[in-house]
Amino acid sequence: MNKITSLWLRLRLWLGRMFKWRLGLLSGSALSEMSLRMQAMECGEYDQHISYQAHGATKELVSAFNAMAESVSLVIADATADRDRFSIVLSCMADGIIVVDRDARINLINTAAQRIFRLNEAEAVGRSFIEATHNADVFALLRSCLESGKQQSRIVEASSSRLYLGVVVTPLQKNHGCILLVQDLTEVRRLESVRRDFVANVSHELRTPIASLKAISETLNDGAMEDLSVAHDFLQLIEVEVDKLAQMINELGELSNIESGAVTLVKTSSDIKLLANSVAERLRTQLNRSEINISIEVPDSFPSVMLDYDRIERVLVNLVHNSMKFTPAGGQIIITATREKGKVVISVADSGAGIEPADLPHIFERFFKADKAHSGGGTGLGLAIARHTVEAHGGRIWAESVFGQGTTVHFSLPADTE
Repeated sequence: MNKITSLWLRLRLWLGRMFKWRLGLLSGSALSEMSLRMQAMECGEYDQHISYQAHGATKELVSAFNAMAESVSLVIADATADRDRFSIVLSCMADGIIVVDRDARINLINTAAQRIFRLNEAEAVGRSFIEATHNADVFALLRSCLESGKQQSRIVEASSSRLYLGVVVTPLQKNHGCILLVQDLTEVRRLESVRRDFVANVSHELRTPIASLKAISETLNDGAMEDLSVAHDFLQLIEVEVDKLAQMINELGELSNIESGAVTLVKTSSDIKLLANSVAERLRTQLNRSEINISIEVPDSFPSVMLDYDRIERVLVNLVHNSMKFTPAGGQIIITATREKGKVVISVADSGAGIEPADLPHIFERFFKADKAHSGGGTGLGLAIARHTVEAHGGRIWAESVFGQGTTVHFSLPADTE
């Protein structure tokens, strides 16, 4: 607005010079009204019009003033519209924009930059950049730009807030300061880390079965094939390793489909107790072999729930099977279901070894195994698939554990009854 006022003052000076020789011809009333109108325009009220009925030179000057006032009003309206559009663009940008003067004081900061640096406009504008943001790395880049007058760019890691920022600092013309473009690359870095971990984990999981298959084939080629009993045992080992590879490939494909949203859930009205009993019967042989007891604590009157039966059954199988691996002989697994406000919660509790507190937040990640030696079998994908399946239903999954005493995994589903 200061620039607009300055513009009007220049127009006023030009108007005075242009009509200086005619001011003596104005009547007192016309001169008084024109003076009042000009004062109003100085105060920001640009929509002015002199209605004084004049004649001759006075009429010509009044007309010129009205035309000039209308032009100024249009210029101000255009400038205001441009400012509003600029403000909207800045506020909608995903990247942070900060404009600083030659003393590194913040003149302008958009919404994205406020979010990245956890500031609000009132506490940022007018303060020095380092005082407002406390980010020494970005400030060093800014200072280098101010001193050299050349564009600077770098990726900065803010360890205190665990942010990765892509920063480009560009000098303004005539050494009036700099403009900073700040991109939050934290999610990009996280995804890169996930990709690297995924490749490393897949390589690790494939290495063992492939090495076993290679060793078996070399042994067979070296003469073991001639001994039929040994050859038969080796063929069984080959079948086991191939089954592991097939399971991993199938689970990776299923996980990829669920994460991409390519899976369509086929929901039907399902009896939770019947579902739990079905899972227990499927695993009965393995449970008996491991000497583990399983019990179902779901009331007969428990209401039916709309869900994809096959996929939720697979979730329960994964949870029970996972409990079996870490529960010793004579242990107990309990499946329960409770009704809460707007949802049902299904839980699988065991009396096994439990999970260390440091591992608990990670058990639903791909390829994560609490057994650091990966000696417990499995691909490490079962709980990740369970998490995505439950989330696809609009629910959530979580675990509680006391190390050495057992683990309980809960998952909730919306209580959409038929």
